[in-house]
Amino acid sequence: MQGKTILYTCVACISLQTTQAQSFTLKGTLPKTTLATNRYVYLSYRQHNQTITDSCRLEKHTYHFQGKIDYPAEATLYLKVSEDKAQYYFKTHFIKPYQHVFFLDKGGLTAVSANELNDTRVSGSVAEDDHLTMEKEQHDIYQEGEKNFGKERKAAFASKDSAAIAAVLRKAYAVDDAREAAKLRFMQQHPQTGIMLKLLNEYTRTKIDPVVIGPLYDGIQPALKASPEGIAYGARLAKARETAPGMPAPQVTLPDRNGNAITLASLKGKVVLLDFWGSWCYPCRMSHPHLRETYARYHDAGFEILGIANERGDESEWKEKWTKALDEDHMTWLNVLNTSSSTEKEKGILNAYDVKAFPTKILIDREGKIVEKLVGNSEKNRAALDALLEKLLGQH
Repeated sequence: MQGKTILYTCVACISLQTTQAQSFTLKGTLPKTTLATNRYVYLSYRQHNQTITDSCRLEKHTYHFQGKIDYPAEATLYLKVSEDKAQYYFKTHFIKPYQHVFFLDKGGLTAVSANELNDTRVSGSVAEDDHLTMEKEQHDIYQEGEKNFGKERKAAFASKDSAAIAAVLRKAYAVDDAREAAKLRFMQQHPQTGIMLKLLNEYTRTKIDPVVIGPLYDGIQPALKASPEGIAYGARLAKARETAPGMPAPQVTLPDRNGNAITLASLKGKVVLLDFWGSWCYPCRMSHPHLRETYARYHDAGFEILGIANERGDESEWKEKWTKALDEDHMTWLNVLNTSSSTEKEKGILNAYDVKAFPTKILIDREGKIVEKLVGNSEKNRAALDALLEKLLGQH
């Protein structure tokens, strides 16, 4: 049975953009619908910023959808359930037995559910095959880590032994690095994968290296690149290129605790570290002891830190929270307060430096050019900053 469209927003807009649309069919079997309030299966996905939702009545445990797509998209098969059941699964975060998420692609697809809808395997979608391959590799890397040091981690946190916790966290970070490396390797080996935008967004959640990511983005499926999501990612890549190593650092003009305007331009001739932080941000605050040591070691050689605080919540309380943190953390270097909230990453100085997470630290050389962008408070980042400063200032 062909799916019946129940919501198709802006059909005219979509039809203008789907001249290269590809057909798909999705034939499914579903033996159990325990929580369903009717006998329909629903299919929802997005194309060109529009949500398309189809419905199909179950006939002898089978259903059949067909339609057109311009590019692979994450889609959801679901059943209608009562509001109290929906709220229960929303609050508990349990796996929803009435829902299955997969990648919809062109061609003939088959969805076989072994039991409830969440226990479904979709075949025939090239994008979904890639998604499942990537998910399995990620799972295997994680499980190998659990096998190697899961018990050690549990014991370290139970004993509250800081040295043991630090050691096990280093192993956990190594697993995270391995999982990220697997994503990059997959993207490089499968440049035309339909899940490229998903992987790019995950891999570059906090930072884009244009040298590595630029060729991947340039080589993706043309329809994916032309999609709204692809265009948005292209704009972010362009912003990252503007703040890549070797590029002039965007100007900063913000007030210090006394209301005086502090500018980055006034620090030209010094090696400057911009520290994007917030009083609310625990990893940011944990990085300040290392900054105190670094500042004491290199300040006389021409090193300056310009902290840029990013607060949130009631704006009338920003200055009090910020200055309290300045005093508590003994920050004797220059500090200014961003005039936009930490959540407004598309505005002002956060947008200018493409800051997507806190803490973010930007190292700038004596000529006012960006040297490196470090995201997060990790042992690796602290070591990288030390090495860069030794290279730039150690001889002095």
